[in-house]
Amino acid sequence: MKRTFALALLGTLIVAILSTTVSANPKSGGILRWRIINDPPSLDPVTSNITTATRGTNLYLETLVKTSPSGKEILPCLAENWEVDDDSRVWTFHLRKGVLFHDNVLGEPALNGGREMTAEDVKYSFERLVKMKSARVFFANKIKGYQELNDGKVSEWAGVEVLDDYTVRFTLDEPFAPFLAVLTYPSFGVIPREDAEKWGKSFTFHPVGTGPFILQEWKHDSIASFRKNPNYWGKDDIGVKLPYLDGVDLMVIPDNGVAYLEFKKGNIDVLPDIPDEYYQELKDGFAPYFQERPGLNTYYYGMSQTGEPFMDNLKLRQALNYGVNREGINELVLNGRYQPAKGVLPPGMPGYNDDLKGYEYNPEKAKQLLSEAGYEKGLELTLYFNNNPRHRSIAEAMQAQLGELGIKIRLSSSEVGAHYDAVRRGDFKFFRAGWAGDYADPDNFLYTLFCSDNFGPKGNYCRYKNDDVDRWLKEARRETDPDKRWELYGKAEQQIVDDAVWMFLFYQTTSLVTRPDVQGVDLAFLGDYMTELTEVWLDR
Repeated sequence: MKRTFALALLGTLIVAILSTTVSANPKSGGILRWRIINDPPSLDPVTSNITTATRGTNLYLETLVKTSPSGKEILPCLAENWEVDDDSRVWTFHLRKGVLFHDNVLGEPALNGGREMTAEDVKYSFERLVKMKSARVFFANKIKGYQELNDGKVSEWAGVEVLDDYTVRFTLDEPFAPFLAVLTYPSFGVIPREDAEKWGKSFTFHPVGTGPFILQEWKHDSIASFRKNPNYWGKDDIGVKLPYLDGVDLMVIPDNGVAYLEFKKGNIDVLPDIPDEYYQELKDGFAPYFQERPGLNTYYYGMSQTGEPFMDNLKLRQALNYGVNREGINELVLNGRYQPAKGVLPPGMPGYNDDLKGYEYNPEKAKQLLSEAGYEKGLELTLYFNNNPRHRSIAEAMQAQLGELGIKIRLSSSEVGAHYDAVRRGDFKFFRAGWAGDYADPDNFLYTLFCSDNFGPKGNYCRYKNDDVDRWLKEARRETDPDKRWELYGKAEQQIVDDAVWMFLFYQTTSLVTRPDVQGVDLAFLGDYMTELTEVWLDR
């Protein structure tokens, strides 16, 4: 009965959609309402390193360069252009002139007074990440002098030099193939010293940048409201000042059913990461306004290498991998929208290997390995996950499948910020996590998540160490020949899979659906949270 009613209502919506006439010319004005599942845990580039936070930071913060929506190019942003020397160690960036910082935040004057951004601000922003121990600043650890600054031996980053107001130079210790891609990561956004030093750790509640929108109001667990930056530097192809929108409201709605109803009522304009239970209805009923593409996202369960039961028990880790029917969960729980994962790198990532040898569903082999691992009578585990309805559904399906092998799984959920804090500390032995690409290079997945230099907050949450893998990953960072790099990454990834440090589950897709009067949304290759909104407009 409920489904019949939903389909009937959807049919009414389809008629309304098809009868809508869309203007060919962009219009200025209006507030775009965008659903997010959780309150952003941070808006400070130092700590905003998960996707829920990045949706907010990308509205007010900008980097020197950015990734194109297709993921195939790196484009100018705060830097108009750049050059690199012959051995790929010295990078010089020329900044746009006339780019102003926001002159207010939360309706109050900003301390910087809306002044012009300069190369000194770039240097300060990079150094602040190191001094405040940002979890992701190590992406740029090849810049000369990183370790000395990180250790507190010096007060300035030697490899970041201000040549003049509009020129900044980075000098690397050695060639580093992913460097330009690394600079697209949102943590490397540029902020003003005055406001950052005034607020310190509270800058997250008073963020100031150069981006197209300014934080006006933040009602935690309800709404984060951003409004148009009237002094934004960007213009469209015919010279119209951007953004078109008057603002963006990030609507915090944890419940998928509530979010779906609000979208149907027209109270939400954009529904990203479409809930599984409404996926097919929205895909069919809003076809012209539905977008989906393979994402740079890998979904996994981590198995800690710091103690029992997983440390030094390869057969147990392999048994869990063989004991899960990924295809079945994908079809029954996820509407077939994900791809069962063989390994770490998702499709679309340079270096992805479709011939990787992963783990098929083989319950008999899982039972045999479980017995050889010393658990012929089974065992009990607790799986910790963050409280997203999809994560619970997947966990419950996995719980039922492993239960047939004599493995009893208890489920424990918590809020996303608390969950990841515990994961980074190493509190959990068995935990759900995912990795969304920060930049389009395999270094971001393989080096970040599996090099032993990166235990804990840096990304290697399982505390995995393999000397061969460490060596191959570090060689790949220095190698500028793509074919040789992919070969090194291929060896490393296969070894990681063989070591079964994760339960390799799914490569995720990224998706969103908009109301019919929302125009100009181009779903980003890196995910909905990276989708730019400067040229989005409302036909109202």
